[in-house]
Amino acid sequence: MNDTWYDDTLINRFEQKEHLTNNQKCAVLIVGGGLAGLCLLYKLKKNNVDAVLIEENHIGSGASGRNGGFCLSGWAQDYDVLLKYLSEEEVLTLEQIAASGVHWMKKKCLSEGYEHTNFQSGVLKCFLTKNIEKVKKDVIAQNKLFDQNEEFINKEKLSKYVRSNRYTCGVLRQDSFQFHPLNFMHALAKDCSNLGASIFENSKFISYQIDGGRINSRVFNGHEMVKVQSEKIVFATGGYGGKEIKDLKNYWLPIKTFIGVTKPMGSELQSVLKKPLGFSDNRRAGNYYRVLPGNRLSWGRGISAVGNFNPSSLKKAISKEISYFFPELRNIEIDYVWSGNMAYASHYMPYVGSTKIENEQKNVFTLMGFGGHGMNTAPGSAMVLADFILGESRKHEIFNRFRRKWNGGLIGPYVAEMKYKYLQMQDYFDVA
Repeated sequence: MNDTWYDDTLINRFEQKEHLTNNQKCAVLIVGGGLAGLCLLYKLKKNNVDAVLIEENHIGSGASGRNGGFCLSGWAQDYDVLLKYLSEEEVLTLEQIAASGVHWMKKKCLSEGYEHTNFQSGVLKCFLTKNIEKVKKDVIAQNKLFDQNEEFINKEKLSKYVRSNRYTCGVLRQDSFQFHPLNFMHALAKDCSNLGASIFENSKFISYQIDGGRINSRVFNGHEMVKVQSEKIVFATGGYGGKEIKDLKNYWLPIKTFIGVTKPMGSELQSVLKKPLGFSDNRRAGNYYRVLPGNRLSWGRGISAVGNFNPSSLKKAISKEISYFFPELRNIEIDYVWSGNMAYASHYMPYVGSTKIENEQKNVFTLMGFGGHGMNTAPGSAMVLADFILGESRKHEIFNRFRRKWNGGLIGPYVAEMKYKYLQMQDYFDVA
């Protein structure tokens, strides 16, 4: 048994065609083989840009290949919060970027070469709140503002989708979907390779220096230190980046999230999950779950900024949560558990564009910070950054509207953990 259920069900693994050698030259060097980096690579190669991607481990080994497998529009930050800092026009621009990511991902999942992504349309957000009228009003407001078709589901109708006494209402999003993220990542890597892109796994980025109009990067290829020379460099390292992103390392935190997968079940699973949808709840660190091939239940839970991953404790916690919502499943065994790191900024929005805003470095970019909502925002943002690199648009500048905040340094993770505990307490008092 591998680390994750995704690893054990990976089909058509990407195999790199060549090894990284010394004095490699390219127009754009992309650091990070996650969804953001691969989407950027894909669009640049489609436009005949000589781009190279390096990945420290394997394609999809980070959060992009370890997540819950949900793709839905929106951002990690709520729109009502964004409207406090941005104009309605700016928020609409962000929604267009987010929605374009969903559309691009869906189109890919349904295209040739992506047959093993297990695409399944529809995600139902379930609410535990007492304030049902607010949920209904929010749906009406967002449908009007963004021209969406989200459907409010009352408690009676909700029972036709999911059987749990814990939920008070729901919001159905038919444009959203669930999929196998690791199979998608490897299919996309093959897509890029077929376009002529060079992808190098097991290649650890060490450092870079700017020399005139060129950027010289030091990379360890698993055997020796080599030099890669590029005109531009993009860091798309997600929650696994480190000191190499020196201009941003103090503005984000790696936050863990956790997933478990049960043993195969019988009809008891369909007795509580009556429709083949993806399900989530409205809490900041809530649960998200879906039925996997083989009639297993995938269960996502929680976020944490501190502590180590303990498989035994995590299995117990997941079993307890499943039992809380679905007593009928209280004796189900957990086969797999794993964690993954997401990059979170304090404003829950990504960093897209130059690493420095005030003293702009024109050729050094970041494409990261998609924690909690990356399967649409990463591709949407990657396309926007690609447009800028291609000289076609400056839409990425919308992300500069957010003021960068210090992550707290050594005490940052503990401050973040306290914030999550506070949010959990708020959730507790809001539960019906």
